[in-house]
Amino acid sequence: MTIGSANNSQIITETFIKGMAKNTNPSFMALNSKPAKLPFGRVLNKELGGANNLHALRHPASHFMPLNNSKISQYPDKLFVNNGVNKPSKSSLIEQYKTYKEDQLMSNPGGDNFFLSKTGKVIDNNYDHSRITKRVGKDLSDAGSNLLNAVKDLGIGAKIKYVDKHGNIQEGRKVGFVGTVANFFKDTVSGLSFGLYSPEGEIKPQGGVARVKHLFKKIFKDALVGDIVKGVPRSAVHIGEDIMFAGLNAIEAVPDATIGNFKAGRKLTTSVFDNTQVAMDFVTDAIPGGDASMRTRSFNLAKGLKGLPIINNLTTPAEKQDDDDWQYVRNTNFRKVLETIPSLVPFKI
Repeated sequence: MTIGSANNSQIITETFIKGMAKNTNPSFMALNSKPAKLPFGRVLNKELGGANNLHALRHPASHFMPLNNSKISQYPDKLFVNNGVNKPSKSSLIEQYKTYKEDQLMSNPGGDNFFLSKTGKVIDNNYDHSRITKRVGKDLSDAGSNLLNAVKDLGIGAKIKYVDKHGNIQEGRKVGFVGTVANFFKDTVSGLSFGLYSPEGEIKPQGGVARVKHLFKKIFKDALVGDIVKGVPRSAVHIGEDIMFAGLNAIEAVPDATIGNFKAGRKLTTSVFDNTQVAMDFVTDAIPGGDASMRTRSFNLAKGLKGLPIINNLTTPAEKQDDDDWQYVRNTNFRKVLETIPSLVPFKI
């Protein structure tokens, strides 16, 4: 019920009561002649006619006085409509943090309600953690999966889950160390051959000018910068975080086997270790060679000033997933700011 409807109801109720009292009061009828007597209907209509008049509310009509002045709620000068104040929008800070946490926990095994090996229902918030075998079993399974991912990231790259621009969970793959080296040779050969050889999925250049541009792009941008400068450190960071998360998952088995036997203990363990993994993932992303470091230091000359390092990431939309740096994340404003802050601090500090 709005403020306006509440005040109208109060005015109508009090007006009706006072009108009935005056209309049936013998002393009132005796003291007033018949011509001067106001019928109840006319009195009520007159009072209700000023119900929506602010001036009339501040100065009650002479026929009716308030039963209790302290209970009269005056209309405010301005009405503030409730536009979903208690409903946080999808762009709120809380929602953006949930999005960030979700993306981070889908990049590596470890989240208590995240099952990256499944093809369906990757996030299961109704998973039963009451049995100790399920709790400890999942911890050890996540630890083993992260160790296996370390081997895969040393090779062609480990698989991950991510949310696409349509909100669907998809499967992707990181580029491992061996995969990065293989890409370097492919890009180099493609450039030196002026596009006569092109890696699978790439369009061959047509015409002399296009072939010369292709040479410089594949040699300098893709092979040297993309594969060596960015690719090798990134794959090394991925291997390191895989091993680190394997240790974290193994440690989680201890509280899950002890305080995890109580509901409060299970909730505490899940909250502490899930958020710890998100924090550790942020650190590995932010260090030189990490995914966040690559995003904040990337540049795009085609965007002009907006394509400069740091600015390029800040001006990149959240739904952009056609670039390797942003392919597996939702680049919300929260993520942009969070990842930009460490990029402004010298690494040696």
